[in-house]
Amino acid sequence: MKNKSMDKSYFDEQLKQLDKDIIWEEKRKSKLENKILFTMDSNRYKNKTKLFGGFKYALNLGIVVILLLFGYYFLSNSIIHQGGESSTGNEGNQTNNNPIIDDKNDHEEVEKDAPENDENQGENQETNMEIHTGSSETVIRNVEGEDLEVKIINYHIQPYGIAYQFDEAFGVPEVSNNKITYSTEYDYEITLEMIEHTNLEKAVSKMQERFEAEGYEENYELESTHVEENGLIGKIQFYGDHPMKGFIAYEINEQALVITFQYPIEGADAMNPILETLRRSIKVQ
Repeated sequence: MKNKSMDKSYFDEQLKQLDKDIIWEEKRKSKLENKILFTMDSNRYKNKTKLFGGFKYALNLGIVVILLLFGYYFLSNSIIHQGGESSTGNEGNQTNNNPIIDDKNDHEEVEKDAPENDENQGENQETNMEIHTGSSETVIRNVEGEDLEVKIINYHIQPYGIAYQFDEAFGVPEVSNNKITYSTEYDYEITLEMIEHTNLEKAVSKMQERFEAEGYEENYELESTHVEENGLIGKIQFYGDHPMKGFIAYEINEQALVITFQYPIEGADAMNPILETLRRSIKVQ
């Protein structure tokens, strides 16, 4: 019993001492409370500072972006304005230079109004050629010593008032670019062309240049046509013989009728009478 009482007394003392130890003094409790409150205030201040710092950073970034956009807009408007002034200046320069161009154009117009000063005027102002087909008839033609009946057709070139006859065997002609072209197989071809505002000399020179450009170095002498054939003054010249080519040119009322032809050399006996019939049939109405 004694031991139990002793143990109880011992533990009671220990419990009393523990109770004293865990009971804080008012000063200590106040100190701890102040420390806790200070810590809480510090944490709140830090959070507010962080929040304010983030907001400040976002605000600064937004201001920078706005300034960049404003600068880009101002710079773009400045470039466009300068470009507009440059274009206006160029237009002004072009306007100042236009009188020279206009003078040149005026000069060209004067030249067009004076055909005698422009050798190429006939090519630049061609009249639309039309061919009218007339009646047909039969003629006797001597070919290699033999008389043959040949059917020919009467044609009229408008608005030039030129009439001629040509063999029906060549078929319907093709009219293009003031040229009338007859052709058959085996390389036979005859073309009638009107050159306006020119004379015989210029027409002959033009045809000679054309054949030389085609590479015909071998040519025959330029000859005059017989006036008694059709009453017209003209020239005729042959080139090469593979195939045979050449031209006949007549001067008609400040214009030139030019006939070009080609045929194989073996067909000369048949072609020469055809060309003679064509020349004799030409009449200016």
